[in-house]
Amino acid sequence: MKKITKRNGYQFLSILIFSVAILAVFTQNFIFGYVLIVLGYCFLRKSDLED
Repeated sequence: MKKITKRNGYQFLSILIFSVAILAVFTQNFIFGYVLIVLGYCFLRKSDLED
């Protein structure tokens, strides 16, 4: 079984956040969706910085 690293955790979390953000935008909840997109982007950048 593969060990989940901090980097993989951030990537998984950002994928989850992006999925919810797309759903929020499709249901006409634009502000919440865009906030989630920015949050997901921050986690994705943080995963790039982790070793």
